[in-house]
Amino acid sequence: MHQSLFFKLFPPPIFMARRFAGLEISDDALRCLQYESTIHGPIIRRYDEVDMPEDTIVGGDIKNEVVLLDLLAKFVAKNKLSHVNVSVPEEKAYLFQTDVTGKTMRDVAQNIEFKLEENVPLAARDAVFYFDIMPTETTGGVLRASVSVVPRTYIEMQISILQKVGVLPIAFEVVPKSIARAALQNTLGKTSMIIHIMKHKTGIYIVSNGVVCFTSTVANKISVMGQPVAGPTDSFIELLSREISHTLTYWATKSAARVDEVILAGIDAEQYRSKLAVKSSVGGRPVSIADAWRNMIDIDHYIPTIPKSASQNYIVAAGLAIDS
Repeated sequence: MHQSLFFKLFPPPIFMARRFAGLEISDDALRCLQYESTIHGPIIRRYDEVDMPEDTIVGGDIKNEVVLLDLLAKFVAKNKLSHVNVSVPEEKAYLFQTDVTGKTMRDVAQNIEFKLEENVPLAARDAVFYFDIMPTETTGGVLRASVSVVPRTYIEMQISILQKVGVLPIAFEVVPKSIARAALQNTLGKTSMIIHIMKHKTGIYIVSNGVVCFTSTVANKISVMGQPVAGPTDSFIELLSREISHTLTYWATKSAARVDEVILAGIDAEQYRSKLAVKSSVGGRPVSIADAWRNMIDIDHYIPTIPKSASQNYIVAAGLAIDS
């Protein structure tokens, strides 16, 4: 792993014992979550969410900065946020794989930088990137990197907005990686498909040995009798089932690592689970609900106050809040 968090701006001062908050800024909502260390392990110190006004952010693009700044300023003040790890929506990131060379991570990073313009519509000077070395079980023994690239202008804009409301961003990370950090455990030798259900879209991610190797999104809204419908309707389940099948087929052409499990995260996850588990598209693979706390909280010593159903809303912020 090249870095512990996607675009780490600077390391935290050694004297800072407290954890940073995870801050999700999405089309749907603002969400934050922060852990606190105790003698029995981490507990949830604070959490909160507020709906994002319609059309304030669309596909990760800020359409109304005035509304966002007002909402964010109130949210930051209410929750006493100061240092945060921040989400990057998958729409703002390019993900590609490339074979690499080099004896050190610095050598590999330089090799990737030379290849950026071959794989994304950005000049190297206009991009910031992160990479993970993919497991050899996935690549057939070839040294290959999974690379995420975000326009530098997007990161600079986010920094500017956060600074205007008095928040210092420590790092930025793409949503699929944050979810994987929160939800996956014992990833060695395992390949998982994560289905992330949001208000307006659903993300499909493949994570092999803890490395995000593939992402795609599908719109939740479909038309039935000419009327837009969202949510776990039978028609959308069929659409999602087809997307899962297509993704599994595509993955099989790219990797010898078979997808072992399907994990659902996000809103209505339980309703989707019962409907998807019986679909042939999952090929008999176990379908489970992500546990947002599994990598941080020992429930024998601490039971979170957030109801389990509501915890799905916080899975991105929970992953961001893990200081790994």
